[in-house]
Amino acid sequence: MTLLFIILIEIFFVSLNIGYLSSLSKVEVKSTLKENVFIISNLIKEYKKDDYQQIFKGSDIRFNIINLNGDVVYDSTRFNKESLLENHGSREEVQVAIDNGQGFFIRKSTISKKTTAYYAVKRINKEGENVVIRVSKNYSPVITIIRIILLVEILFFTFLNISIHFFYKNFLKRDLYKKIEVIENFLKEKESGSALSFEKDPWILSFWRIVQKWQRKNLENIEKLNRDKRTLNQIIESIDSSLLLFDENLKLIIKNSKLSYLFEIDKDNYLELIKDIEIIELLKKILKNKKSFKTELYLSRVKRYFYICIKYLEEDKRYLLSIKDITQTKGVLEVQKTFISNVSHELKTPLTNIKGYVIALEDAPEPLKSQFIKTIKNNIDKLENIIIDFLNITKIEKSNIIKIEKVSVERLKAELAILLNERIKTSGAKITYNINLLDKNGNIKIDLEKVLTILKNLVENAIIYKGDKIPEIEISIIETRSKYKIGVKDNGLGMALEELNKIFERFYRVDKARTSNRAGTGLGLAIVKELIEKCGGQIDVLSKEGKGTIFIFTILK
Repeated sequence: MTLLFIILIEIFFVSLNIGYLSSLSKVEVKSTLKENVFIISNLIKEYKKDDYQQIFKGSDIRFNIINLNGDVVYDSTRFNKESLLENHGSREEVQVAIDNGQGFFIRKSTISKKTTAYYAVKRINKEGENVVIRVSKNYSPVITIIRIILLVEILFFTFLNISIHFFYKNFLKRDLYKKIEVIENFLKEKESGSALSFEKDPWILSFWRIVQKWQRKNLENIEKLNRDKRTLNQIIESIDSSLLLFDENLKLIIKNSKLSYLFEIDKDNYLELIKDIEIIELLKKILKNKKSFKTELYLSRVKRYFYICIKYLEEDKRYLLSIKDITQTKGVLEVQKTFISNVSHELKTPLTNIKGYVIALEDAPEPLKSQFIKTIKNNIDKLENIIIDFLNITKIEKSNIIKIEKVSVERLKAELAILLNERIKTSGAKITYNINLLDKNGNIKIDLEKVLTILKNLVENAIIYKGDKIPEIEISIIETRSKYKIGVKDNGLGMALEELNKIFERFYRVDKARTSNRAGTGLGLAIVKELIEKCGGQIDVLSKEGKGTIFIFTILK
């Protein structure tokens, strides 16, 4: 840019200089021609035409005398041949001289084919006639000289520019690069630059100060961008969905670490990155249609459900893919459906029985009425137990509060006996205890309400599934430093191995008890498992058909 500016200045200078020389030459030629006209004007007043040739013989002055009609009366180079010359009335200098008294023009001569300067004036000859005296001079040498000067100036400035460029490239530029390199090193090392000295180069010093301000501002911006980037990464990573941003050719730009099992490592092309063809087909679809869409997708490879959203960012021509695992949500929906279905079934059975016996009671003979009433009462009790279990499991799911308190084992036994009193009397069950505590006073730290519910449900199960035997149940409590290990052992029917993984499911009951009127709702063990997990423990079960069952669970202190 600087070099172009210099060249433009040089062109302007050369143009100005040549213009000045050309103007000066014209003035000089005009002055010379004026002098010649002055001499000729004085002579034609004293002498006649026939004397002109004798007077100007040997003179290098070329002139014409032209009448006002434009006819050449006398020509110094073509004496006595003037009649052969064309009319000069159309010549610019002649016209101007006739109108204004004098005229000066430079043009290429139609006769000599040379560039000639003409000067014409209007005068009166000896005969008293108005004539135009036109003096001419070859102007070609002057133009040649001006052109030579122009060429010399062009060559001079060309040489000067080459010299400046060479000097700049090999000396100034090299020195400038060295200084810029020094500045760069200071910036890389985050120095203040106080040790730099550019007093001899004030413009470099100004540049350095500007760079310092820019660097400070730039570092602040970089720090802000890094903070924003960290915040954005934290937000992206905290999202429970997998997020992937692709460019217009579906080449990966950025992704978070969620659902990594769906993707290959260190791949950026979507065909190589994504493991499942179902997702690839969706991306191909949006690549073709350029339209955002949402869908649910089941991937057979991982046996899970996903909610997939693909957005086309039209302004940036990018694609945002979001994948969320909704398997658990789907499972909850299925559980809700199953729960509603089971609730309907469990309520329908006792209600049907109650309705049937109430109808039968109206026409029943007196000896059967008391039996029908007893059956109705049993079904009402069963219905009440079902509702209580429903309320209990709902209450357990909603509450995460654990109320730990110090209670004695004797209190635990007494309150459990009250809860099981009716069951124990009806079944004739025998309950024994095996207690091994670190506390010498026989105290334990538990959530009494939850532990009582757990033990009540386990003991009731032992009584329900007793078979033809009198229930014999042993409750053991063993204390360690961090937890209590509690066991409930019975001598009942026991269970097959394949049923042990299902008994904690809601509404599940072993087949042998499904037809028993004394069977529970199938929610007891689900409530037990939920309460134990709320207390920070876990439960295991050991059982063998015909040999009884042992439930062992832990409770954190």
